[in-house]
Amino acid sequence: MIRPKSESFNIESLLIRAILALAALMLATLVPFAHANAGEIAGLPANTPPSIDRPLEFAFSNDLLGHGGTVDDFRTQQFIISADVGENWALTVDHSILTLVEADEPGRTDQLSASMGYRLFDTRSDRAINRLTTGFGLRGYGDYGGEKIQNGSHQLVRSSPEIVPYTDLDRTDVTAWADVQRYALFNENFDSDDWRFGYWLRGSALWTSDGQLDSALGAYVTAGRRSLELWFGLRHDWRSGYEEPVLVESALAEEDLAAVFGLRWGPIIFETVQQFDNTASYGQIRLIAAGFAEERQPAEETSFSLDAGMTVPDVLLNISGRWRSEWLNRGDAAWQRALFVTAGYGEPQHDDDPEIYRRTQQVGVGIEWERPLGERNSWASVYGALGAGWRQERIFGYENKRISAESETVSRGALLTGLGLRFNAGELVSRFNFRIHFGLSAWVPFSDARVDMEGESYRVQRPSLAITLGLTLGRFAD
Repeated sequence: MIRPKSESFNIESLLIRAILALAALMLATLVPFAHANAGEIAGLPANTPPSIDRPLEFAFSNDLLGHGGTVDDFRTQQFIISADVGENWALTVDHSILTLVEADEPGRTDQLSASMGYRLFDTRSDRAINRLTTGFGLRGYGDYGGEKIQNGSHQLVRSSPEIVPYTDLDRTDVTAWADVQRYALFNENFDSDDWRFGYWLRGSALWTSDGQLDSALGAYVTAGRRSLELWFGLRHDWRSGYEEPVLVESALAEEDLAAVFGLRWGPIIFETVQQFDNTASYGQIRLIAAGFAEERQPAEETSFSLDAGMTVPDVLLNISGRWRSEWLNRGDAAWQRALFVTAGYGEPQHDDDPEIYRRTQQVGVGIEWERPLGERNSWASVYGALGAGWRQERIFGYENKRISAESETVSRGALLTGLGLRFNAGELVSRFNFRIHFGLSAWVPFSDARVDMEGESYRVQRPSLAITLGLTLGRFAD
């Protein structure tokens, strides 16, 4: 923590303390909490100022940081991955869960978008950035695992599952979009260590082959110093061309004028969007992988690190500790090896039945191999893991005749594997490095089992494959 040496640093010190408190919420917001009612235009990058270098960005939307509502309707969760591809191209993938609970005909659908954007121009000076990006992509609707993700997340945080059937909507549309931004400073320049003040304008629009039009316009004042940046202003969203009830109601909830407050500290961005007339306000936590500062790139890390992450579509919270021992890394091997211990817990939905859940606890140990992609201290690395563990499962019911019913507990030994990438993000506080990991994990029990509940039989202890996303916290050596 920075200690103020004079009165001029008091405000900065208080801001940093506030940011640290918000960062403590970061792991919790990896779970798509209930009542997340709005979000970004699906298929466009998140609302990040162009002054922030973000070669890879993960964005999570929910209304934990908005005033939201009491009903889990509309865009109840949104997850966006944006990545630069080469000098001018950018890839965006978006997964959203749309629900309509409080209606005569309740329903749900998932929205999956992917798009490529090309910067037609991106001019930069010491005090201004002007950018125009156009792109194309696809936007599909259907069952993309949203029910399992939503209800498994609700179970994890002790919120009520949403038992809403999927609609018959099963369609894929072609999209085309444009995004224009101007960011300018009133004083100083982008390399200054003093406070910088300026403004940021952004206008964006996305068209679909089904006749839908989504657009947004925002105007913000900005302030920043070193790795700290703030913005505050107004944003208005418009939606048109929707016909299906779930899509119509979600679009109406998102079409409003809102106040926006954003704050960036190093690799973490917090933004909240507070609507004036609707109740579909929301917040976002974004994680940026931009690498370490130049003075940290050659630095060695200590042998111990801690991982925390989530898996989907079967939602489990996982905590792992890794120790890079000397006896596993004799010589100058390209692959760094580490011992790991992991533990996971969750209550994922069992198959496609939103009234049945599977209480799962698992522990494991093994060896992990990790290798930088390129130079030894490169921006990203690839990892693989292999080990063995123990998994315990029990089936229980949630509603109707199954409420309070549960089966016996069944335990099995299992083989566990993992494969993925880690991206260097930066320092959270002095000497503590922060990385994002993204990949696949698998548990393969040595045998399956069947359990009985209320006269019905269920198969458990089945092999599982999941997408995993999480954070790695380590420390640079002295």
